[in-house]
Amino acid sequence: MRVHLPLDAALRAYLDQSAPPAPSSAPITDVQRAAAGRALMLKALRDRGAIPGLPNDVSSRDLNLREGLRARLYRPPLASGPIPLLVYLHGGGWVVGSVETHDPFCRLLCQAARLCILSVDYRLAPEYPYPAAVEDALAALQQAHARAAQWEVDASRIAVGGDSAGANLAAVAANIVNARGAGGLCAQLLLYPVTDHPSRAHESYESNGSGYGLDANLMRWFWAVYAGDARVDEPCVAPLRCPSLCGLPPTYVATAEYDPLRDEGIAYVQRLRAAGVDVTHAHAPDMHHNFAVHPGTVARFPQSVQALEHMAAWLRDHMG
Repeated sequence: MRVHLPLDAALRAYLDQSAPPAPSSAPITDVQRAAAGRALMLKALRDRGAIPGLPNDVSSRDLNLREGLRARLYRPPLASGPIPLLVYLHGGGWVVGSVETHDPFCRLLCQAARLCILSVDYRLAPEYPYPAAVEDALAALQQAHARAAQWEVDASRIAVGGDSAGANLAAVAANIVNARGAGGLCAQLLLYPVTDHPSRAHESYESNGSGYGLDANLMRWFWAVYAGDARVDEPCVAPLRCPSLCGLPPTYVATAEYDPLRDEGIAYVQRLRAAGVDVTHAHAPDMHHNFAVHPGTVARFPQSVQALEHMAAWLRDHMG
């Protein structure tokens, strides 16, 4: 039985304060709506100012993995010799988000887990709908293995991870690599992943549809501009529909009670366990979507700090 705890009063106040403005009633195209969302996300990050506890000794450099595909490589302080690498795919509904918006989280996780992180600036919808982001995720994994020696990372200790829509891409990429028999992934980190289409009517879409950061109707729009409604059962869009999950590497899945994506994340945990995959499920009974990554919460609320420490310890244990 799931434990359901009330939201902390300070968190409730923060969510109310951070709620995005109501959408304009004036006609607007999907491209214009996406551009406005991206600008709003970057503005919120800049307006927030200095983030408590952000390490200043994690090094980073921007890279071009191939034409049109940028990434940022983070390295922890005092790291010598080949060390593990996490290929990270940011959240944002496949529409918003970037290397910049997830820079604070990547720095914190890089230091805490003592590994390199390759944060990928994959192509976004609606300008680049499915399968562009999946192609970029696979390309980033290929480049991570190809450039391992150049980046001083251990090619035998490469993992994939992400949050929300980025966790969807991570799971899809891991499933594709696994189905090809290519191997090469030692772990996957899935933070409140998108695993199923909204039309599947998971209960958490109804109970957590508004007031908790991620609005269910916004998530439906993300789906529509990324993959359309015709791809309900396609495993490369909805990993919960993958015929087989056998053979996947150890997996960490985080879910939150007050999240529209809660139930599909829990369903994916159950599918992984049924397939014999080594799964660690970290459920936050009193938190909202994006609590473990959002720069406004990750270094501010105790539950977010604990989540970061827990996933970092798991990565250290499973990646050496």
